[in-house]
Amino acid sequence: MKRPTIHTWRRLAQLTVAVAFIVIPIVNRFRYSHVYGNFLAFHAFGIPFADPLAILQLSVKNLYLTLDNIIGALLPLTLAFLFGTVFCSWICPFGLLSELGQGLRRKAWGRKKKAWNLSGRGFRIKMTIFVLGFAAFFIFSTTPILNQLSMPAWYARFFQYYFGQDFISLCFLFILALLGLEFIAGRRIWCRYVCPQSILISLVKQLNRNRMQVAFAAEKCICKPGYERCEAACTLRLQPKTLYELAELECSNCGDCVVACSKMGQALTLTTPWLARWQKKVTPGGLPWKKIVLALVVVMLVVGGGISLYRFAGSLPAEKKIAHAANPLIDNHILAWQGAEADFFEFLSDGTVVCVGGDWPVNGFKGARWETGPNQETIILHLHPSRPDEVVRLHLGRKIRPGAAITLERPDQQQAEQASSIQTTLQRYEPLVNAHVEKATTMDATAVLTRYADEIYILDLRVQDPEEKIRKILTEGDAITNEVMLTSVKYWLSTPQIIVSEGKAPTLPITTKMRLLFHDGHEERAIFSTDRVRDRSDEEFEDPWF
Repeated sequence: MKRPTIHTWRRLAQLTVAVAFIVIPIVNRFRYSHVYGNFLAFHAFGIPFADPLAILQLSVKNLYLTLDNIIGALLPLTLAFLFGTVFCSWICPFGLLSELGQGLRRKAWGRKKKAWNLSGRGFRIKMTIFVLGFAAFFIFSTTPILNQLSMPAWYARFFQYYFGQDFISLCFLFILALLGLEFIAGRRIWCRYVCPQSILISLVKQLNRNRMQVAFAAEKCICKPGYERCEAACTLRLQPKTLYELAELECSNCGDCVVACSKMGQALTLTTPWLARWQKKVTPGGLPWKKIVLALVVVMLVVGGGISLYRFAGSLPAEKKIAHAANPLIDNHILAWQGAEADFFEFLSDGTVVCVGGDWPVNGFKGARWETGPNQETIILHLHPSRPDEVVRLHLGRKIRPGAAITLERPDQQQAEQASSIQTTLQRYEPLVNAHVEKATTMDATAVLTRYADEIYILDLRVQDPEEKIRKILTEGDAITNEVMLTSVKYWLSTPQIIVSEGKAPTLPITTKMRLLFHDGHEERAIFSTDRVRDRSDEEFEDPWF
């Protein structure tokens, strides 16, 4: 039985990644959220990964950088620093498709079929595209232009659109057209001459002279001039024997040339100098790949655990945040009154109100808040989280019991001294035994317009769905001009985010028509509107592209 070669392990890694980004959006649809994202931003068990090129563009443009973005960008850059451009040859799904296309071409036309005579200075061409794209983004746009040229991102997003929104994106036609062009040209045009994603990792690897690279021992080479197996094996059409001399930036450390040379003198080796020195002292007989992989897995788990603990600690509410004026009459009690939208309301001691019963989408809503008014018999209800100024005063009176008369007062926002009052009857008042807070949700059926850094306005369409009856939300209307962004992949089915305006404030009010598709097959329509903007331009936020 043959021992697996580097090529075998590499192809297994490529196929695993390619299949994983087909499966991930499927499991996300079934509410699995420990792993989600695409090649622009990816989260796995608390560990963030991000495209360094996108992070660079956004941080320079907005002068803004978050901890997640720093960690997410450093992880792939650290990989490049230690092992070179292995992302392109071991991870990128488009690289896999491009290599398979070249292999198919050789089988169809043979090796004697001439390839297009293109310039050999691929990195300089890519660098020119990189500089022009970066300048255009910095001057004209708030959307990272260079990331529109990310083929692995489009590969992953195609399946996100298809399995997440039942939408077939035309981006895959562009990928197929590009693969067809490379098939005819006989060269991997995109990876060698266009792809801007490889620029940063190619530059970073040059900072480490002891990185993993292809080394050539001339005294072992037995190939006749013009019949080099290593050059024939390289899908990028490089010259592996001169990589070290020319400080070649384009080599992806795929190892195909090393595998080809292993049958003809073994003049080429894929080695890392610092690992080779360690190997001679500790583990003679070859690089300890199993130990290296195990060490990387341990490091990732440690980093992910640390990030998760950091976020958990940061999410714990401070004492002042959870402080709530005690009210023994209302704390952890059930109240219901005639004419209410819900069957009854659970008033939790932390100030949360849980709506139980009633028509969709009231049932299961826990986004409302309550607080004690001027006295313990007066309760102030904040029913709409997106409109904190709108309140309802509930006057219970001195005797709180079923059948007692109570007053609902809704102050006029325009004239604070005026208010509309409704007299009703308290139907239910009893201690709370089992709360529904775990099954309830904080999402309200509202549209919230938020302003982020650099005049980016995003509309959050929030539809609370505690019983998971909604299959998909579709948006309509002229106000929404951009595609539904896959920002919060964990919640994209129920809370899509839409970029409304970039670089300028939108015209208010904004009205959004929505079609709500339910699992039982029926459809409902809703119209959400907002006339105010929530300003979060100074807060840390997750950019719409991540």
